[in-house]
Amino acid sequence: MKIVYCLLAFCLSLLLSSCEFNCSIGKKEEVKGSAKVKEGARVYNNIQLTTNGVKVDKAFLLLANGQRVPDDNFVDFNGTVKMQIYIDSGWTVENGKVRLGASEKIIAENGDILVDEPDMFQKYADGLSVEDAKSMYLSAILEQKKDAPPTSVTVAFKIWDKMGTGFVEGTYQLFSR
Repeated sequence: MKIVYCLLAFCLSLLLSSCEFNCSIGKKEEVKGSAKVKEGARVYNNIQLTTNGVKVDKAFLLLANGQRVPDDNFVDFNGTVKMQIYIDSGWTVENGKVRLGASEKIIAENGDILVDEPDMFQKYADGLSVEDAKSMYLSAILEQKKDAPPTSVTVAFKIWDKMGTGFVEGTYQLFSR
């Protein structure tokens, strides 16, 4: 079994030398560009969203420097890409707190799972303020080897209410230059 994991790690290192996740809550940013409106939500960068009991205001992608990712999602795979999401309503509030979970998975073109993070909000076990639960981002830091050919990855994510049935989940693709 260890040999399989070592072989998988070696193959993945040929495509990307490393991947990392990060998350945050709070802050509201304005977005420019073309959006698709679905159930009142302004969605940019061809992010595919599904919700249950949660009303999304907007969702979009940002680079580490705060600039919005171009609509075609072509980015330098040697940097951070953040998916910023704003929620209008839907989380369960108990004692002024919201308890959320958030997962993110990066999947290579060939279907290999490069990173699978089951709950990035574990450190917020005591809950978030209602205001902070309205604005959050999930980020992925990708590093592509210098001479690697252009590729793409699919990022799948889910943010769910640990005290209720509400969730937001979706996917988006990133393409290397």
